[in-house]
Amino acid sequence: MAMSRTFKQRLLARERVVMMNPDHPSPSLVEFIGGLGADAVMIDMEQGSPGAERVEDMARAARAAGLCALVRIFAPEPWVIERYMLRGIHGIVVPRVETVPQAREVVESVRYCFPTNAEDKIVIMQVETAGLAEALDALIELPGIDAYFIGPVDLAKSLGKGGDYRDPAVIAVIESLVGRLTAAGKAAGMLVTASDVGFWRARGVTLLYNHLNEYAKLGASYFEAAEMAKTLA
Repeated sequence: MAMSRTFKQRLLARERVVMMNPDHPSPSLVEFIGGLGADAVMIDMEQGSPGAERVEDMARAARAAGLCALVRIFAPEPWVIERYMLRGIHGIVVPRVETVPQAREVVESVRYCFPTNAEDKIVIMQVETAGLAEALDALIELPGIDAYFIGPVDLAKSLGKGGDYRDPAVIAVIESLVGRLTAAGKAAGMLVTASDVGFWRARGVTLLYNHLNEYAKLGASYFEAAEMAKTLA
């Protein structure tokens, strides 16, 4: 899987990469994303609706479009990892991990699935709880993780801020996490928007995550603004 190796190399080099959630269980939308400048597509099993067979179809479309095919699993359990890693994908995004031993088990499960070429697979670990944030230094030392994706909403909830990831205290924690990852030479990722992507890029975030739905909303707003400007001219 040359695509996964290339993506891993770019993560390791902390180059800017874009991971897009298609938001719909549609292979044709995955193919469309391939023309938008994204580097990877994240098929969302945690909050999305595709079944295992549709994951295979979407992964096939991603490979055809030159995209790295990733699946965000719904639980960091070994049987879940095995079920989706064997669907023709390049790697997984792993939520709901609260401890370093859990993260180690994830890495071991990927190696179990691919005993001869696990190094070609991609593991992106979500950091979305106060406990795992505190244990970040130990998590960084764990081999087999390619990037660390900060989940701002769940992290804010874990910090007692009710999911308000724009709270100054939450932003301060995220900035600290990004700084520690950057200092260790690790790839930091998070959800970014048109209004804050520059802010987080300046602080060292290299794995940029967004939704196709958000791209569509931006396009609709641009179209409406252009139409209004023409009407007022």
